[in-house]
Amino acid sequence: MLLKETLAHLFHPRRSNNHRPRILHPRELFNFVGLVIIFSTFVRITAASTSPLGSVLGYAVDIKAQQVVAETNKTRASLGLEPLTLNSSLSEAALSKGQHMLTNQYWSHVAPDGTEPWYFIKNVGYGYTVAGENLARDFQDTPDMISAWMASPTHKANIVNPEYKDIGVAVINGELLGSETTLVVQMFGTLRQEAALVDNKPLVPVANAVDATTEQHTGVMPTMSSVVQTTRTTNYTEEVSVITPLQLTKIVFLSIIVILMFALVYDAIAMRRKQVARTVGDNLGHIMLYLTVAILIIFFKGGVIG
Repeated sequence: MLLKETLAHLFHPRRSNNHRPRILHPRELFNFVGLVIIFSTFVRITAASTSPLGSVLGYAVDIKAQQVVAETNKTRASLGLEPLTLNSSLSEAALSKGQHMLTNQYWSHVAPDGTEPWYFIKNVGYGYTVAGENLARDFQDTPDMISAWMASPTHKANIVNPEYKDIGVAVINGELLGSETTLVVQMFGTLRQEAALVDNKPLVPVANAVDATTEQHTGVMPTMSSVVQTTRTTNYTEEVSVITPLQLTKIVFLSIIVILMFALVYDAIAMRRKQVARTVGDNLGHIMLYLTVAILIIFFKGGVIG
């Protein structure tokens, strides 16, 4: 009985709530805002913790190294290009680059101390004639990340470069610039001997290649992408089916909006049945506003490329 009375007070316009559902009063709306702030803070804290909850909330992105390779090759195939071969040395270089960014807290192709992407590639013994790098962070799934890269001319130039033969990918979780994040590092390259032997053709002109001693800084300059979700290198295949922090936050936001929209619709119906004219509170306008916010939340996708 108490539950029924409480629900009626919250949703049904009557004398106890001044003929306006209590849930729609300004004070309750401010309480919702406070609830959202508290919840977002809780998710942020638990995502950074080492507890089981933290591991579930913090790194449950659906990005895996093999998926990145597959989606990259799928994109290349659609343009009539040869697929890239996953190279363990390039994956090791990608992992080293991602760890270097987290250790030194920077988000760029070139580290504050001047370390360039080519350093990590050469450091693993990969002698190349052409090389490139893509970076990304905070994406929730591989297709969205690939789409973001393809929408950027410089990142796309790496993905569709016909001179590349190999690819390496790493996904790394950690704290970058004060925020828990998932980095993805994608590196491309062609070994010297491969470039010299393919179809007995000569090496590509220097203007279109990155020489091991004269690194290229234009054209296919390495670009930032996200790193593999692991602390080891190369093929990350662990399946993660738990919900992500972004998805969980969106669910909470949408749930609150649905409750408010339900209250507005019910209030409008109840007042019409009572044939009561209200001079304040435009329910239709509020419904349209909440609907717009809901659509923005649904289609919002996190993620940054550099």
